[in-house]
Amino acid sequence: MAVGKAVSEFSMASTGVTVTALEGGGGANHVNLEGTATGFGTVVGTLTFIADAPGAKSGTTSWLGTGYLEDGDVRQGSGEGVYEESGKHKWRVRSIVRIDDGSVLLSDGEVSLEGRSYKGKLYEWK
Repeated sequence: MAVGKAVSEFSMASTGVTVTALEGGGGANHVNLEGTATGFGTVVGTLTFIADAPGAKSGTTSWLGTGYLEDGDVRQGSGEGVYEESGKHKWRVRSIVRIDDGSVLLSDGEVSLEGRSYKGKLYEWK
């Protein structure tokens, strides 16, 4: 499979974070997000960062979110991916996201502690 053209841009802000411990060390940060995405309207969801050890610079992610389209439809998406530190208190997040209409997208974005933001693009996955 190949990555196609960009089909959406998203911009979200954190509305809160829940931190949980994992057995054997490490932890999970569950970041609640709210914002917009081209073609998906208003989007709300949770992006979870999993770190195998305290202070990890990279790890895995999961996403579960809902888009409230302007025409009244609702779309749900879920995905898994990876993150890596990309600057001071910044992390690049890349994920494969499955939408409930059957489409599969690649999400590529950056989370920044400053401004509590998550911004990026969604690409076709062919």
